[in-house]
Amino acid sequence: MREPETDRVVRLLAEGRAAISRLSEAEVSSALARRRREGDLGTAQYAAAVQALRRDLASLDVVELAPEVLGRVHDLQSRHGLRVADALQLASALSLRPDGDVAAELVCFDDRLRTAARAEGFVVVPD
Repeated sequence: MREPETDRVVRLLAEGRAAISRLSEAEVSSALARRRREGDLGTAQYAAAVQALRRDLASLDVVELAPEVLGRVHDLQSRHGLRVADALQLASALSLRPDGDVAAELVCFDDRLRTAARAEGFVVVPD
């Protein structure tokens, strides 16, 4: 699906240094199903998009929603007032920097999550 930031995200993925939360798989799948129900995607387009999602996932490091990731959610929600999905996304990203001192970028388009990610030391893309 083409979105306003598609080209930028494609460039970032092509750089080969991306990780994704397992939650993103469910979120993207949900968005594709919704677009199909609304008539924006035909059956063949939907199947191709799901196949592309699976292909992309195979080329990325996937952060599983393990207990140590989920355990961070409570504190993140308390500190930043995040919705559960956003807190899970941020907790997933934080799990990739266990010492917290590694500079990392977080790609996100939600303003509240962007603010929380900056507060947690991430460089947020797009800037």
